[in-house]
Amino acid sequence: MPGSSAYAVPFLPGEQPEQERRFDIEAGYIPARAPEKGQTAPKDEAHLYFMLHRAMHPQQPRRKLVFWLNGGPGCSSFDGALMELGALRIQEDGRLALARPGYAWNEYADVVYVDQPVGTGFSYVANEAYATSLTQVADEFVYFLEQFMQVYPAYTNDTDVYLAGESFAGQYIPYMTDALLRHPTPPVRLSGLLIGNGDLNPAYQSGSQVETLVHAGIWPKHGPSHQHVQPYIDACRAAIAKDAVPRAEYHECNAIDSDIVELTRQKVSGVEHCINVYDMRYTDTVPQCGMNWPPEVGAMHAYLRREDVKAALHVNTHMHPEAWVECRPNVGSVLRHDSFKAPASGTLLPSILQRGVPVLLYAGDQDLVCPALGIQHLVDQMEWLGQRGMGRAKRAAWTVNHAPIGTWQTARNLTMATLMNASHMAPYDAPYAAHDMLLRFMDVRIPLPSPASPSVSSQVDGKDTRILVPMMPHDFAAPPKAASATSADLAGSLVAWVLIGMALALCLYMRRRLGRQRRETPTWSYEAVAQPEQERDVEMDAFTLGDEDDT
Repeated sequence: MPGSSAYAVPFLPGEQPEQERRFDIEAGYIPARAPEKGQTAPKDEAHLYFMLHRAMHPQQPRRKLVFWLNGGPGCSSFDGALMELGALRIQEDGRLALARPGYAWNEYADVVYVDQPVGTGFSYVANEAYATSLTQVADEFVYFLEQFMQVYPAYTNDTDVYLAGESFAGQYIPYMTDALLRHPTPPVRLSGLLIGNGDLNPAYQSGSQVETLVHAGIWPKHGPSHQHVQPYIDACRAAIAKDAVPRAEYHECNAIDSDIVELTRQKVSGVEHCINVYDMRYTDTVPQCGMNWPPEVGAMHAYLRREDVKAALHVNTHMHPEAWVECRPNVGSVLRHDSFKAPASGTLLPSILQRGVPVLLYAGDQDLVCPALGIQHLVDQMEWLGQRGMGRAKRAAWTVNHAPIGTWQTARNLTMATLMNASHMAPYDAPYAAHDMLLRFMDVRIPLPSPASPSVSSQVDGKDTRILVPMMPHDFAAPPKAASATSADLAGSLVAWVLIGMALALCLYMRRRLGRQRRETPTWSYEAVAQPEQERDVEMDAFTLGDEDDT
């Protein structure tokens, strides 16, 4: 394999010359399978693609290294890199803009975005020899880590390593962690796991979509829609009850999702709409129901298909001649065959916690794919280290600049964070909160240069103050001091905020409709994308309850 210098990405098309990038990017391929006997190339030419964003402010004496995985299954981690937590954000005109201070996860940690399993994003494998099980996915990721550490040996010492991801990565990450913990000589020693709106265990998560709709006031409790979907919930629970260990996926449980979409269909000005399953505050056109969201995804598709972009990112166009797609249906469909047989990843969490690996489960509360309520149910029923659930641990108020952004609860190696008014892709709506969550979990404490005062700070339970942005550059407006939440981070309806020393009106525009290539998964995809806080058009209408008698 080449040395790390061969992976350098000095410039990306679309970067703005007037905005100096203060971190290094490296990208390329690492083998995912060992060579067969007598061969030198990896079996099936299997390679995973990665993009490393170096930290702007590396931590000492122990650096932080985060591996980020999007879900799907089969969805590219460029979703996270360009729209959720990366330092370069795609714009609708194809430009790359630097994220605002306090948004990017690589401010204090090195972040590696990995396209996996093989065949996802820019990763490739010969003859469509995709991974056929969650166990195989885990083993191939461990092999990737072994090879990665050979290219970057500095990470083998004095480095805290974290696995992070969202959605179907909730299945990947526990399986990967279990494989690492069972490995006789693991390439890394994990310091923690972060799973956002994760697909973990249908035994506790299935049916929580209906609870969420009722709790939000979109459906009345025991109303016609609630009654219509109840038989599907009953069938799901009956199927799960037949198994001693819940499986990762059930056809009966997927029917709940499909029925909810059908029940939310409404005609508006002659056009059929349905609920946006990734953010229930909005609607989308039928049959997309959330897959047209957000508007920047079209620009990302076009950007990652450009020849100059692929050349800059060291994409192997010989082995990967086809156009980049956000979610590759064949990868997902092959792997999901195993999901209907494999144990749910949530069943691995108790042993992971008992073996001393800290876990952070976080959730945006506006998600219908993997709702926050379902994750709360899972935690409430899970037993680890001699107790069930979070015990007497207090669910504390969590604020940024004294404005409520969610709740924070920690007990026995497990932390649960709920982000208010955030979607399936929580960093999309709550970039300050999501970054603060990461820093708290990694116990990164940002010093405050004297005599400056923080531009952005956070508290849990009215104390434990942490600095998120020490000083705001002059070309950025300071965030709100205190008010009710916004959809950009301190979420909710966008209202006027009282600023430090000045007033700034943030307005919510109507997003332009922007086409998006529809994902071809058999049920709801467990993946969607996110973007930074900024003034932007709102693509979808707000969801309002129609005539329940018509459902």
